[in-house]
Amino acid sequence: VMRMPLKNWTALIGSALVLSLPSAFAQGGGYGPGANAQSPKPMHLGMKEKIRLHDQDGDNMLSKDEFDAWHDTIYAALDPDGDGFSLEDFIAMRMGPGPKRGLNPDRQKEMQEKAMERKARRFEKMDSDGDEVVTREEFTEFETKVFGEADSNGDGKLSEKEFVEYHRGM
Repeated sequence: VMRMPLKNWTALIGSALVLSLPSAFAQGGGYGPGANAQSPKPMHLGMKEKIRLHDQDGDNMLSKDEFDAWHDTIYAALDPDGDGFSLEDFIAMRMGPGPKRGLNPDRQKEMQEKAMERKARRFEKMDSDGDEVVTREEFTEFETKVFGEADSNGDGKLSEKEFVEYHRGM
């Protein structure tokens, strides 16, 4: 049996992961255009990367149609069977990068709790009839409202700056 030093294994595995990223995008990993709605773990992207991924016309902004197409993929991942999604489903779906690694455990726990509270408040706003299930219609209505509120200059497109400012205010 040939043994390889740990640092060589680490380099080998790291290289394999980096090389596999383009193929993961090509195969529809995560959520977004061409994504597999059944995928259990969406890609965790920052706002700039999310806009780049869903910007179909290359203007570095999201039109309403691009925004809607993106959110259609999110809804499909949240509700694969078409009967709506619950707060538990929503909390289980990770849509952002989450707490940064390397933080002390108490700070990470605090950030995760705040994220859960934000998701619970967002879910409550989406669930307009209060039945604890968000239907496609409720989700679409909510996301249409989000687009309108985030489009602070009224040009019908969301820039990275508008999107970030909107989410900071949530």
